[in-house]
Amino acid sequence: MQPDDLTLAFELATDATAIAMSWAGGDVPHTLKEDGSPVTEGDLEVNHALVEVLTESRPDDGVLSEEVPEIPGTSGRRWIIDPIDGTRAFMKGRPGWGTHIALEEDGEIVLGIITRPEDDEIFWAVRGTGAFRASLETPDDQSHRLQLSSGADLAAATVSGYGDIGHPDLDTLAEHTTFERRSVSPIPDFLNGNLDALVLIGGQIWDFAPLVPLVREAGGDIRSRDGGNALNEQWLICSNGPLLAPLSALYA
Repeated sequence: MQPDDLTLAFELATDATAIAMSWAGGDVPHTLKEDGSPVTEGDLEVNHALVEVLTESRPDDGVLSEEVPEIPGTSGRRWIIDPIDGTRAFMKGRPGWGTHIALEEDGEIVLGIITRPEDDEIFWAVRGTGAFRASLETPDDQSHRLQLSSGADLAAATVSGYGDIGHPDLDTLAEHTTFERRSVSPIPDFLNGNLDALVLIGGQIWDFAPLVPLVREAGGDIRSRDGGNALNEQWLICSNGPLLAPLSALYA
């Protein structure tokens, strides 16, 4: 990483929050993309602003963002952005939306940020230095270090599913754990230690990428549907450390 990568990432998160909050409040105009998912003018404005900052500040880095074609780089580094994660909640004036930012170096995610502006929260991690929760007003505050739950009993584990909540894989979880389907992203509850694991179905790489350092630096791990670490399979388990193996065994 470059010395000021984290500072730049905080700048991106701050800019995204300011723009998104100027649109927030309910009934945000939207259109439907080819896949049927909504996109608002807020998504597009945030996307444009962040891509502009990155192409000026890191011209050699690639940028992969949900709302525009990928910008290739030459540095071996790539910024991965979801300008507004939780667009449906955002356009209806409900909480549970925010911006996802990640930095990939040589195929490894080394920095991750997730914001929740309605709750004045930013979750951030840099590989090898820990994971933290702070106020968006003071994002670099390290006084609250994230630590995932320590539960090891699969039957008693509190697990949440999000995304394609009708997916049959979630029925498997419901049979073996204390399980609940969520219509609003449970990621903050998990990172704050209030859930033992998440299964995220239907997401894309920009949804998942920041979770890699956040979960690992907070004491957990992730795996894709095939048991690896791929972030492009639209399926991800995020778990505390003790439960990853028994949860993974359910899908072996």
